[in-house]
Amino acid sequence: MKWLVFPIACVLGSVGWVHAQPSQSFFVVHCDPGYAHLFPKLRQMVDYATDKGVPLTLELSPQWVDAILDDPRKLNAVRQWQALGHEIGAHHHGIYHCFWDSLTNYPIDTIWKVRGDTSLVPARCARGVYRGTLDSFYARLDRVAGDSLLLTWGSSDQHPEVDLYPFVPYRTDGSRYDVRRAFSNPYVVTHGPYRAEGKTWGPYTTCQIDYYFIDDRNKVDAVIAMYEDTAFSNGYEVVGVVTHVFNFARDPMYFRTWVDFISGKGCRTVRQILRRAPCGVTRNVVVEGKEKVLKMTTEGEGEGVQLSWLGKADIYLYDSMGRMLWARRGVRAPVSLPLHGMPSGVYVLLCRLESRTEVRRILWP
Repeated sequence: MKWLVFPIACVLGSVGWVHAQPSQSFFVVHCDPGYAHLFPKLRQMVDYATDKGVPLTLELSPQWVDAILDDPRKLNAVRQWQALGHEIGAHHHGIYHCFWDSLTNYPIDTIWKVRGDTSLVPARCARGVYRGTLDSFYARLDRVAGDSLLLTWGSSDQHPEVDLYPFVPYRTDGSRYDVRRAFSNPYVVTHGPYRAEGKTWGPYTTCQIDYYFIDDRNKVDAVIAMYEDTAFSNGYEVVGVVTHVFNFARDPMYFRTWVDFISGKGCRTVRQILRRAPCGVTRNVVVEGKEKVLKMTTEGEGEGVQLSWLGKADIYLYDSMGRMLWARRGVRAPVSLPLHGMPSGVYVLLCRLESRTEVRRILWP
């Protein structure tokens, strides 16, 4: 068993120090639709990064989530990676992406209007096959993400709030073409509201960080050169890059070059960086619609909270760091939250009902 042993610079970060370069770094891996068969290559990426003490943020598309859940050996590997310090996040190609992953919350008419407009989606791109909303992705993602559930989301869409995981606190974004996007400081972004065909999505607020896309040695060298140019890099707290598993499968040397270079230079996952950021965003508490389906009543002073609703629901309770504390799936009301004896603080309740998903913040006691 390999364990991530972080160099002291990774642990201490910028506490009390003056850095000539960014004090933190992250490395995102996009696991794109159509390439889930490359799981053995992802394992090689994780193994190499683990040996070098570089935690990865693995953003999984719906097809990768399905492949992992369908194979207990893969799910077990993911759990081992999490135990070693790697992060599980989410990745999604929306309807404006050439390689749409076939899921979206956009209305049907909007989907085909966008997919058929060559000014929005190039003619070389397949029109795609609609397979449903992202609800199925969310449900299965829950099972893979584990302790990463209040998670990092990386997506590509003109209006990310439509498909955005409704309670995601952290988001990654960036550029293929501008190497300067590898350098940034955490910032707050509000997505939406966006309206289409009588429906509204957002606004959702996320704490965000940027990256630069690397897939060859020239791009890696460009990031290294800017990192070492202290006249430029000294103004940024974080350096971040992203790549695809299929890029690694074609030529792994650029990946190894970057991992070798960044090892020991403030290496963290996206979630670790943004949790420490002064974004003012630790969670999203969003309830869709004006009428709340979920009802909460106290059971007595210091005793707990009882939930009631109609139909079946999946209920999840998290602490403020996003760790799942308790879950019940496919249950009917009433249900009591096991808050008695828990430390004082803020807890996050997610209730996935048949008609909607509701998220509540609970100040306990």
